Amino acid sequence: MSRFRVLAGLVGVFALLASGAAQADLYLAEQAYNKKDFAQAFALYREIAEMGHPLGQESLAVMYVNGEGVKRDNVLGYGWAVIANENGRSDIAQNIISQIEPHLTDAARKRVADLQAQFGKAALQESLLPVLPEPGTKVPFTPDPNNCTFSRPANPDDYYPKAAVQQGISGNVEIEYTVMPDRRAHHPRVILGVPPGAFDQPAKNVIFNSAFKPKTVNGVAVPCTMRVRVRFTIKGGVAGSQSPELKKTLDDSRKGALAGDPMSQMTYALLLQGIGTAVEASENPIVWNLRAAQAGLPTAQFMVGSFLLNTNSASLDERKALIWLNKAADAGQLDAQVDLANYLLRKSGDPASRARAFELLDRAASTDNLEAKYRLASLLASDAEESRRDARRALKLLEQVMIGREIDPTAFEIRAAANAMLGDFKAAQSDQDRAIHLAAKYGWDLAPQKGRLETYEKNAAWTGDLLAL
Repeated sequence: MSRFRVLAGLVGVFALLASGAAQADLYLAEQAYNKKDFAQAFALYREIAEMGHPLGQESLAVMYVNGEGVKRDNVLGYGWAVIANENGRSDIAQNIISQIEPHLTDAARKRVADLQAQFGKAALQESLLPVLPEPGTKVPFTPDPNNCTFSRPANPDDYYPKAAVQQGISGNVEIEYTVMPDRRAHHPRVILGVPPGAFDQPAKNVIFNSAFKPKTVNGVAVPCTMRVRVRFTIKGGVAGSQSPELKKTLDDSRKGALAGDPMSQMTYALLLQGIGTAVEASENPIVWNLRAAQAGLPTAQFMVGSFLLNTNSASLDERKALIWLNKAADAGQLDAQVDLANYLLRKSGDPASRARAFELLDRAASTDNLEAKYRLASLLASDAEESRRDARRALKLLEQVMIGREIDPTAFEIRAAANAMLGDFKAAQSDQDRAIHLAAKYGWDLAPQKGRLETYEKNAAWTGDLLAL
């Protein structure tokens, strides 16, 4: 693969992400309005207005004043115009305010105040929007001394793909994983790779072969989630904005983002996040993702939710994260469905939450999402609830994802559990042996793996969650 094909693939992936399915977004609202389907347009504009999108708020104000798709209501038109102006002064919104304000009664002002209390800038900042630093400001960050950190990071150069070296290609991979009490990384998951797929496996190798200081609670080591960027750099190679093709895409998407186009905002945010160059220091990707999320783009909503759920900054807000992840998941965003399912499985013992997690994974696994297939396979292979187990389906799903998982001990453990559940204990022991061999190479605590092997040697199945955090 030439470097130019790699870069073209990168742009294509971002374009696909940006144009993901949506329940309600700015584009659909504008299409409905232009077709004079005012009832549909009003419903769509209202949804994005309630997420804080200024154009949605302004459009809602106009439709209330004109009685388009809704009974005419100058007071609500005025209220939404005021809210729109809070997010950036608009001539259209200001004109509505100027015409209606002199005629407002005390009762009308009370209605406007009630609307602002629910959807005004301050209200949404409290209920929905992440806390972000002002542009150009540095937010002091004091790390938690009890949290997990690297103690001995592996060198990415030791795992650099030969083909990439020969072609002079550099790249970055944002990856998430769990640091277990054994001081090693388990269950690595690629969040974003640039170029797509080129360095995913090497990045996992870097993480598997690193050592960590685990998180401690009251002096006891506990699992901890980390998210880092692994950089693969060749002097003079094609990395980030060094590529003329990628730099042009970056510049073009930025122009569209500044002009207010949600897909350009989404693409620009992903490029900034994926490239991880100096430009990221001056423009925070989450700011652009938030604007696209407010316009209704599910992948941007997923990125905002993921940021709020995993950030180490003051923006950490689990409550807001779940709102954004649910919006994205309900709109069919696959990564959001997987993340939300993992959250529900990890955080709650509530049967309804667990049922929701299975439903989300089942939906996502019916597509080509490999992470969903992998996570669902792990549950089908050995879930504690018999009615949820389906070892045959687990093995079929694993067949689709094992390529690329050959370096992950847990993948072989899932297959071992499924085989044992089907009564093929010889195959289960073989897969478990392979898992133990890999785990020993990475320095894992082998006691859990050896315990499962002993179970299979006794011709018994094992139940539990192999991906539990």
